[in-house]
Amino acid sequence: MNELNLDVQTDLLKAIQGYADGVSFEGKELKLQDISLSEIQLQTDEIDINPFKLLFGEVELNHPVNAETRIVLKEDDINQALKIDLIRNLLYDFLTFKTEKSIVSMYPKCIQIRLPGNSKIEIDGEIVLNSGQQKQPLDLQANICLKSLSQPIMLESFKCNVSPGINLMLISALIEKINKLRKSPDFKLKDTAFRINHIQVQHGSIILIAQATLQQIPDNIPYW
Repeated sequence: MNELNLDVQTDLLKAIQGYADGVSFEGKELKLQDISLSEIQLQTDEIDINPFKLLFGEVELNHPVNAETRIVLKEDDINQALKIDLIRNLLYDFLTFKTEKSIVSMYPKCIQIRLPGNSKIEIDGEIVLNSGQQKQPLDLQANICLKSLSQPIMLESFKCNVSPGINLMLISALIEKINKLRKSPDFKLKDTAFRINHIQVQHGSIILIAQATLQQIPDNIPYW
């Protein structure tokens, strides 16, 4: 069932002055920047808002604000997001790394994940490997175990149709990149910056707890 609730925590005097103690935002089955979200909960710090917009039920920030967020992504949500150029470009930046001879990049042409439970993520798809000298399409299969951000990510299996030497290079680079992201889980989606504090991989879904810096409170968010 679609739900969307926005609560501005203030009083009349503060509202007239353009201040609020915070804003809480809760929604289910929504889309944010073309990404489907099963659930989202957001609570901001004290904010500086446009009092004239508030009279018409709109919340416009005069300055960026920090917020605590909880996001639930279903398996289908993630697979749909992996088809969006914004997410593909984020993955491309993440999967670009240096070797002794060149800069190697991997572009996710077609990626599917499965969440079978027990903190496991199964990845299956096709990437384009750019070694700096040539581009090569590769079939990729990987199984990883992600229990928490405080524990190393376990690569349980990895298959790729390349020579053994390149295969080892890819495995080493992926492990290094994934663990670097685990230690410093920061990323940006358009005008919102996120730092993931906690991640829980469940059967069929992933739960993210994050600190966000918002340029504006989301509005006009479409339902699925």
